[in-house]
Amino acid sequence: MGEGMLRDGVGPGESLSVERAVAFDYLRSFGVLLVLLHHAVLAYVTFGFLNPYDFMQTFSPVVDAAKWVGFDRIALLNDTFFMPLLFFVSGLFVWKSLQSKGVLRFLTGRFLRLGIPFVFGLLVIIPAAFYPTVLENHLVYQVPLKGFGAFWLDYVKGGLNPPGPLWFVWLLLAFDVLAVLWYGFLRATGLKSSRTSSPILDNPLVFAGVLIGLSFAAYLPMRIAFGPGQWGGPGPFRLEVVRAFWYLLYFGMGVAVGARGLSKGAFRSDGPFAKTWWAWLLAGAGSYGILTWIFSSQELSSKVGVYIFLIEAALVVLALTALFLRIFRKPIRVLDNLSRCSYGMYLLHYLVIIWLQYAVLRTSLTVGWKFAIVYVGGVALCWAATAAFRRVPLVRRVI
Repeated sequence: MGEGMLRDGVGPGESLSVERAVAFDYLRSFGVLLVLLHHAVLAYVTFGFLNPYDFMQTFSPVVDAAKWVGFDRIALLNDTFFMPLLFFVSGLFVWKSLQSKGVLRFLTGRFLRLGIPFVFGLLVIIPAAFYPTVLENHLVYQVPLKGFGAFWLDYVKGGLNPPGPLWFVWLLLAFDVLAVLWYGFLRATGLKSSRTSSPILDNPLVFAGVLIGLSFAAYLPMRIAFGPGQWGGPGPFRLEVVRAFWYLLYFGMGVAVGARGLSKGAFRSDGPFAKTWWAWLLAGAGSYGILTWIFSSQELSSKVGVYIFLIEAALVVLALTALFLRIFRKPIRVLDNLSRCSYGMYLLHYLVIIWLQYAVLRTSLTVGWKFAIVYVGGVALCWAATAAFRRVPLVRRVI
């Protein structure tokens, strides 16, 4: 998230129409709602598990006995595209923000908006969010109950690991620094960041082809070297290693689109890309259908599935972008408020979602009702809390 995803990141001299700004603002907000959805369903998927021997290595801080295979599909679909989507949108306004603010002011803003929440989240939000797993392991496995103070000390002594969803915050900050280095290189060498035309950025089909081709180059060698699902990194600076360059690619493509100019290239609201949103949506849905079918065949899943996965991710990200460009042309007050609060909602959501899951853990409610309470309640509480916190001027400068 961060400043690069906000409309005020656009330079005062840039010709960015209101409809373009709100389309990407609302797409960013939708991505955050998907993050909340993802963590809300993880307590109810059929493949969840607790780890009574290492509380911090559990599948999810709360794993409920109430499960539904449909939530497996939601979680797996989300996992194919929602983080690339957030990295793509995160990069859109980086270049214009660098041009309008300069390197020093840009970096200061990034460290303020990303660095401070990352440290605060590691020390306060994440250990508080993981503590319900201690309580549930005590209930299920009769593991001796550890007080929160002792649990917090163990977390700090263990290197503030894992960071939970805050991995996105530090990695986005790292990508911002890389963007600054590239910006400085271009200025030092006298090269231009954009031209009057671009065969890649002005043609959505070519853009999609390049994105998919580069996805193969960014992801496949890492998969061979590390394998999927392997997390690594020192202390709290962890990430799913196989996806590192893949995420960087989506962020970089967002930066390139923003540098080209949101009102010029393929991503303008009156262009053929937005007008054919239905075709992109069908392509995204079709690719996910193929991906689901392939993974149901054990013989094909490991050979073909990874290629379809990368194609599906690109098509879904582009389909959602086209859809939002087409639908959201004018500001909507409630969605503007959601957009302003979305970063704070991301920071708070893990704590709120996990404790709501624990609150309904031992009730006799059906899995559908539990999920509804957790997700709807989580969105409402995170939204309201962020709106309240933003009334404090100092906090508003950060989130």
